[in-house]
Amino acid sequence: MASENKTAGKFVLNQRQKLLLPVVMIGAFFEGFDFMVVNLALPYIKNAFGLTEQTAAYTLSAIAVGALVAFFVVRMADKIGRRPIFIWSVIIYSVFSLLTASSVNLAMFVSFQFIARVFLVVCWAVGFIIVAEEFDTEYRGRALGFFQGAAAIGAIFPSLLLPLVSMIPFLHWRGLYIIGALPLLLLLFYAKNLPETQRFMEMKAGKGENAPSLFAVFAAPYRKNLFAIMALWFCMYLSYASAMNFFALRVEGELGWNENQVGLVTALAFTIGLTGYVAVGKLLDMIGRKKTAYIFFGLGSLSVMMVFQAQSFLQVALAQIIGVFFIGTFTVLCATFTNELFPTELRGNVTAWGNNIVGRLGQIAAPALVGFLSAPLLLNGIGNAVTLMACGTLLCVLIVAIFLPEPMTFQITEYKPDIEDETVIKG
Repeated sequence: MASENKTAGKFVLNQRQKLLLPVVMIGAFFEGFDFMVVNLALPYIKNAFGLTEQTAAYTLSAIAVGALVAFFVVRMADKIGRRPIFIWSVIIYSVFSLLTASSVNLAMFVSFQFIARVFLVVCWAVGFIIVAEEFDTEYRGRALGFFQGAAAIGAIFPSLLLPLVSMIPFLHWRGLYIIGALPLLLLLFYAKNLPETQRFMEMKAGKGENAPSLFAVFAAPYRKNLFAIMALWFCMYLSYASAMNFFALRVEGELGWNENQVGLVTALAFTIGLTGYVAVGKLLDMIGRKKTAYIFFGLGSLSVMMVFQAQSFLQVALAQIIGVFFIGTFTVLCATFTNELFPTELRGNVTAWGNNIVGRLGQIAAPALVGFLSAPLLLNGIGNAVTLMACGTLLCVLIVAIFLPEPMTFQITEYKPDIEDETVIKG
């Protein structure tokens, strides 16, 4: 599984990895693409179906439930295999993205996008598993960085394409969902390059270790950190989803921006925001996990508040560029604590509870809360509602400061599934 050339720590792929990495990055790319499409297209979907701002917000929450349901499909990869689940998820997502473009009412749109979201998240999650299992420790971080970077790049393309598809009256926002079906065509050419992972094959052959149960992470040595990780993901997603989902709706509905302005600012923000991944990676290693989290969560929260309170085009554009630089790293920060505070055999389960179950509840709740709080009798507007939700990442700062240790100096307790309450301390 490891690359053969390990000289000077160079990131060198073997032939197997050269073939499979581009295939799994398809899942990451279109996860970022689809997430941005619904956010950019929301003002036009709202007009097409005659929705209020509150109904539009509830629509996003309904679709987001698909990310929670995806957890149960991802678990099937442990029984059926990584490869078939990944490939079928790409096929199903592509078909329902195409069907979304044909929606004639809100019920069809929500139904098609709900199913598409389920299998899109499965593509991303199983792709993450494949990369983690096919790369050894010394290369895994950089391989996952490439994988995550594909999602960030995917988020750039809808903003570049929006002004183009808006020039075709009978397509407009629907054109973006037609483009979202392209993974099906790509799969026809590249599916043969994706093998089943060696670790899954070993497990099926009875050679691998017995995996701990989904509830093993609630054992006494891990419980405190687990609850803190759950809270971290939940609070992060409240801010993250609010900021990402409502930018286009706010600037077009409250500030009167057009498609070209939205597309230009979004493309610039996400292109420049790619440097945030580089910056956060270097700071995590230089000054530690906790200090880096304070900086990025804190400044990210303040940036989002600026985006949703500023009024002039230049003020909002600059704040959005700065904000995306920080916001894009939120999942990296949460994933770092999630992976480094628990032993290898429990990381999948911790990710399931922290991100896929509890964290995604925050992602589901965020749009509905913004819609509710934006009512005239409450906060009177999307901008004010998202500003309040941005406090979620300030809570992340408190969680890291009070409840989580510094992973770099933390002694990891390894789980022994066959021996009750026995632990082995590894420095």
